[in-house]
Amino acid sequence: MAEPLIDLKTFILAQIESGTRSVKLAMDGLTDEQLYYMPTAGTNSIAWLAWHLNRYRDAVTSAVCDELQVWVTEGWAERFGMEPDRDGIGDTPEQVAAFQPDPGMLSNYIDAVHTAGMKRIEQMTDEQLNRVGVYVFPSERPAWRALASMIGDSGQHSGQINYVRGMVSGFGWRNG
Repeated sequence: MAEPLIDLKTFILAQIESGTRSVKLAMDGLTDEQLYYMPTAGTNSIAWLAWHLNRYRDAVTSAVCDELQVWVTEGWAERFGMEPDRDGIGDTPEQVAAFQPDPGMLSNYIDAVHTAGMKRIEQMTDEQLNRVGVYVFPSERPAWRALASMIGDSGQHSGQINYVRGMVSGFGWRNG
């Protein structure tokens, strides 16, 4: 018997859920030193990648739903000691190296973005998913395409996080 077809929104939600699970698994059990480790000067740490990935998710899901970002509305910018418009795009190597937040706070931010993003997308109608607008970057496209781009970006950063996790933990870290 053939599996039933799923709708676009269900697919998007599944991708976001999978990506968040992957990032949280990769961060589980890390020491602060491992979380902030930069493989070479000018490369990103797991902490920075996880934060940036979620800043982008917050920006895109809030934009397609015409809502404010949890980064601002829930006071995360203040807690991280950053400007409300900072999202990591264009950060200097020095800013990346200086990014060493409390691991619990970073994990809580990831959870807050995930919860808000899932709720936002769950509530979207087909019309909203197809609405053409400018979402985060200055080009008009349907909301679903902005979400697809966000998923692609999240996959890249999640892969980077998992790679660095392997560097700091060694082979087989996913197996225990």
